[in-house]
Parts: sequence; C-alpha cells; structure tokens
Amino acid sequence: MRFKNSQESLEWKILQYQYPEASPSVPGDYSYDANWLTLQVSHEREGYGPAVFRESFLLTFELEEIIRELTKIAEGDAYSYKGQFIEPVLEVEASRMRDKTLVSFDLVFDNYEMMVADTVDDDELNRLIAELKELYEAFPER
Repeated sequence: MRFKNSQESLEWKILQYQYPEASPSVPGDYSYDANWLTLQVSHEREGYGPAVFRESFLLTFELEEIIRELTKIAEGDAYSYKGQFIEPVLEVEASRMRDKTLVSFDLVFDNYEMMVADTVDDDELNRLIAELKELYEAFPER
C-alpha cells in the first residue's frame, strides 16, 4: 500500500506473519500469535531518502477493520473513522467532506514519527482500499 501527499510518502509491505508456525484460530479462540503481521514500512520526506522499518504492529483483524471502515466512508455509510489498535504505534483516521476524504496514517517507531495525510477524491480512496485489500488477501486471518 502506498499513500502520499505532495511532500512525503508512506509505503507498507507485509513481509510475513510474525509467527508463521503458530496454530491458527479456532471458533471461539482467536490466535493472536497466528495473526500478527510483520510489515516493512518506508517513509520518505521531500529532500530526505527513505527511512525503512520492519516491525510487527498490526493484526489481520485490524487490517480488515481499516478496509471495512474506509469502505463505509467511500460508500457514504459513514463520515469518519479513527482506528484503535492493540499496538499504539499506529493511528489511522479518515473524515469525509462532501466529495473528498481526509485520510491520515501516523506511525511511530522508537523516536521516529511519520505522519502522512492528504485529502483524496473517491478514485484515490478506492485505490487505497484496493491496495489494502490486496495486502489482506495475501495475509488473511488464520
């Protein structure tokens, strides 16, 4: 998933499940270990090369929630979203304003903070949702 504004960009790639050997979830017993995702995050600011981090900070159901909530906004069924995540290094927010949506991704690793926000049209919002869906389809809940 790539998200950018005129001065900076953020790119997420899921590398693997953090614990690929973990037993998958069974009905009534969600396996957190089986569903932690290890991501590579690249952040680039105007005039600065990319800062690249590898970290496990997102669960499959949290990625699915981001997709679901952004889809609601794209379809006009909701007007705002603020993600609540187990690992507090990530904040995702979106607010609908007529035919535009303000989207922001804020990540903190150690002392490095990256926040990329931009107002996107419907086509760009749907592109972002499609890219997040591709990540989820490659690494679904287990």
